[in-house]
Amino acid sequence: MKTTSRTFVCLAIMISLVSLARSMPAQSPDQHKNLFACKNGWDACDPSALTPADQSEVAAARRAQNISACENGWSSCNRSTLSESELAGVAVAVHRNAVSACWDGIGACDFAKLTASEAVGVAAAENQRNITDCWNGWPSCKLSKLSPAELSDMEVARHRRNVTECWDGWASCDRSTLTTVELNAVIVSDHQRNYMACVRGFAECDPSTLTPAELQAVTAGKSATLR
Repeated sequence: MKTTSRTFVCLAIMISLVSLARSMPAQSPDQHKNLFACKNGWDACDPSALTPADQSEVAAARRAQNISACENGWSSCNRSTLSESELAGVAVAVHRNAVSACWDGIGACDFAKLTASEAVGVAAAENQRNITDCWNGWPSCKLSKLSPAELSDMEVARHRRNVTECWDGWASCDRSTLTTVELNAVIVSDHQRNYMACVRGFAECDPSTLTPAELQAVTAGKSATLR
């Protein structure tokens, strides 16, 4: 008897759920599109086609979008619609974004809006970014902000960059600053680069600098290609 009773109850519940689902109006694809447009504030939105449930969804979505706009300092922000708790949350987010922008060096940093510990951290981050800029030889480098020890390191880095540029055959290479060992290595690199240019038939090949064996190999390679 207990099993039969349970089966009857479960069957009754299933029938009720099916009936309820059938009685609820299903949204058409056009209704979904309209709801999406209204949530995003698009011109295609037709408010008259929204159900009460849709209107609640749209209101919640627009409120969330306004909070996000206020947190990011966008012109579309309307603070007058925010509650006290939302305004407090927005203030925290705005401060956090300001600290992050200062830390990353995005735009002009307003140190007056930072706490003492935040200002110390941002100053350290700025100094490290400047060191990196100088180490890489970027125009944003400010040598005047470097310590004597850091300036000495920059000279080492600058020399290394010049050696690399000379090694790679860049026009910016300043050979006058190279040591004898570095210059000899660069000359070898120049010769090897010219030889490979000749082997590949590049226009910048200068056959006059090749050794007899290299010239013979290049000539033999060309002859084999013509065959």
